[in-house]
Amino acid sequence: MSHKELVLIGNVEGEHSKKHRWTDEPLRLVHHHPGYLRARADAFVGAEENSPVLTAAKKAAEGTPGVLGWSHNPKTGSIVLKYIPGLINTDDLLKHVAKKAGLNGFVEDLHSTAHRKELVHGFMDAVQEVNRIVEQSTGGKADLRELVPLALAATSVVAFIQGDDRGRLPSWDSAIYHSYRIFMQWHRREVRKREKKERSKEHSDDGP
Repeated sequence: MSHKELVLIGNVEGEHSKKHRWTDEPLRLVHHHPGYLRARADAFVGAEENSPVLTAAKKAAEGTPGVLGWSHNPKTGSIVLKYIPGLINTDDLLKHVAKKAGLNGFVEDLHSTAHRKELVHGFMDAVQEVNRIVEQSTGGKADLRELVPLALAATSVVAFIQGDDRGRLPSWDSAIYHSYRIFMQWHRREVRKREKKERSKEHSDDGP
């Protein structure tokens, strides 16, 4: 058998293994509420927008009447579909997307570790987006690292003034403590640099 024939067989086996890996794997539904669902598959992890598996899944989703939006997170391998509730049978939609993408149907995985990871990623994405908006609105002068401790410090002042009539506000000392802890934690690098600079200054002042 020639080298060319061996290479050809190897390529065919490689393609077969890739296809086999996809078709053995289901599309997993990890989060769902009316109008919104999130699903994931290992085949979507790191997939580029023009990859065959992702292109087929996106085309199947967007070609379904009632689907309003599609997004893909290559880090987690998740896809988000927004749709009109009552117009779409989500089971049929996910089966259709899975079939076109070459996956082995779909399964519900709403209580899995992957679901919790999806929630964490979603929360982190939301926080980063809010932080970006805050930073843009202040012209880059502040972000959540400054505004959150500042809000807690202001709450502490209000709680101190209100005293026993503060209602659901935390006690003033609790609010100011958490303000301090959060500020110091988020700015620990700057604090350490300042402390190091102060120590160096003290040593130089004590010198001959």
